[in-house]
Amino acid sequence: MRRLLGDERAQVMVETAIAFPVQLLITLAIMQFCLIAGAKQVVNYAAHAAGRAVLVDLDYERAAALACSPIAGQRIQGGGTFDAIFIPGRGYLPHSIASQQKTFARIVSKPEDLTDPDDNFVKVEVTHHYELILPFVGAMPWRPDTRTESWHPIWGDVVVHRSESNPSHRLTHKVLRQTVSLPIPWADDLHGVTAHPPIPDLSSDSDEGD
Repeated sequence: MRRLLGDERAQVMVETAIAFPVQLLITLAIMQFCLIAGAKQVVNYAAHAAGRAVLVDLDYERAAALACSPIAGQRIQGGGTFDAIFIPGRGYLPHSIASQQKTFARIVSKPEDLTDPDDNFVKVEVTHHYELILPFVGAMPWRPDTRTESWHPIWGDVVVHRSESNPSHRLTHKVLRQTVSLPIPWADDLHGVTAHPPIPDLSSDSDEGD
C-alpha cells in the first residue's frame, strides 16, 4: 500500500513539472494580450490627437508621442536624440523621450486648403512600437534584423530594438498601427482659426476690483 501511495505522489510531481511551465506561459500570454488591447486604445487616441493637431496646424508627431507616453516604457532605444516633452503646469512628461523614439505619425490624406466641402476629411496613421514586457513572451524563434518589421507566430507584426544601455540586449516590440479619419468642422472659415493653448495666458488679466 505504501508503495502505491509513493508512486501516486511521484506521478503528481511529474505531472506538475510538465503542466506548470505550460500553464505559466499561457497565463503570461493572456496577460500580455490584455496589455496589448489596452495599448491599442491608447494608440487609437494618439491617432485622434494627431488628426486634431493637423486640423489646427500643430505638430502632429509631437501630439502622437505625447499621447503614447504612458505606454512607451522606461527603456530608451539606441539612435536618435529627443528632448523630453514639457507640459506647462506639469513639467516634463515621463517616458516622453522613449515615446518619441517609438511613435511614428504620418498624414495619409489631407485636402489642399482644408476648406473643400467635397473633401472634408483628414486621415492620419500612427504607429507605435509597444514593448512586450512580460517574461518569455517576447522570445523570438529567429533573430530578425533590428528595427525591421517581422512576423511572429503569436504576436503578429513585431520589431526588435537594441537597448541603448546594453546593445546586446534585444527588445521585442509589438507593432501597433491605428488610422483615424476626422471631419473638418468648418468650410470657408479656416482663415484665422488657431489652436487653443493648453494653458490660458493670464498675464494680461488684472483684477480691478481689489
